[in-house]
Amino acid sequence: MRLNRLSIAIMLAAFWSPALSCAHGISAGDQELLLDGGNMEYLRQGAQHMLTGYDHLLFIFGIIFFLTGFRDVLKYITAFTLGHSMTLVLGTVFGISANYYLIDAVIALSVCYKGFENLDGFKRYLGRTAPNLLGVVFAFGLIHGFGLATRLQQLPLGDEGLVWRILNFNAGVEVGQVAALAVMLLLIAGWRRSLTFNRFALVANRGLIAAGLVLFLFQLHGFGHSIGLDLPGFSGSSEKIADTSSGAVSVSLEGALQRYDRAFIERDMATLWELFAEDLIFYEQGTSNVGRQEALGEHLGPDLRAFTQMQASFSATRVKEFGGTAIRTRNFTVKGRLPERLFLAKGLETQNWVYRNGAWRLAHMHWSFPGS
Repeated sequence: MRLNRLSIAIMLAAFWSPALSCAHGISAGDQELLLDGGNMEYLRQGAQHMLTGYDHLLFIFGIIFFLTGFRDVLKYITAFTLGHSMTLVLGTVFGISANYYLIDAVIALSVCYKGFENLDGFKRYLGRTAPNLLGVVFAFGLIHGFGLATRLQQLPLGDEGLVWRILNFNAGVEVGQVAALAVMLLLIAGWRRSLTFNRFALVANRGLIAAGLVLFLFQLHGFGHSIGLDLPGFSGSSEKIADTSSGAVSVSLEGALQRYDRAFIERDMATLWELFAEDLIFYEQGTSNVGRQEALGEHLGPDLRAFTQMQASFSATRVKEFGGTAIRTRNFTVKGRLPERLFLAKGLETQNWVYRNGAWRLAHMHWSFPGS
């Protein structure tokens, strides 16, 4: 039976359309599972992530499209696997970050590249031989793995057992990849014997280019509407939250306040921990007391890590020093991008500082929001 272009296009559109909305983000439900789960949950999430990561699947589909021998399939998929495994593990463990919209945009272009290469575009339109495919596949594998790493870095995963969890997530990705490959190879092998294969190849690879371009535009749109792109975590400089104190304060107190603000911008958890007093009392939105351990481990720390992009600005700052104690109050506006939504909050921050053992320590913090 002959298969016309319209029917092929409809079938491919059904296959590709989820890519426009899913790509490889992590849903709120899956985020909760990752935060609470052990190694087996990370294995399962890794497999699921690959099977729903349509930009990755499209690229793999392009890689194997014209490969007929098992050795060739094994060679190119191994190169891709090595690349994305390296950047997934190293990028996540060592916190190497970048704007995930831009990384995903490059991943979208990798899909376009493979469709263009499969159509012999280099010879037809550029009059030159295509670059070495093995090297290209490995390079794009590095980028695809880094894309996965940027998503995992949106979560406050903590340090305990992180390496094993990420290795299990990567193993799950490989399991999902093998499952997807098996289906793709059966589909292409079966169709390769059909008289319509050449027509299918033309439409499919043009479809790869089109899908990649649409994904690329979606990512650029997301990048254009993201906020706080000056730094990987928080945007702005220390001047944005520098003190405009009313009245003079000691040099040591001023230094402690500036050190806190710098650590807040840079998400320097070690410095924040050092600046907190042992008996810190931390109030958040009218909740009950939170101790020193909880303040950094369960409240402020996860909040800072959860924002992929954030801007913090303070105004109407007041600092009063009374011998061995001091109080700082200031209005704040915080806006950022959580994994699933934009965030905006305004209110009043109150900090109480005490001078102990030759250094200033933050002893009390309270965030007041309108209506709380």
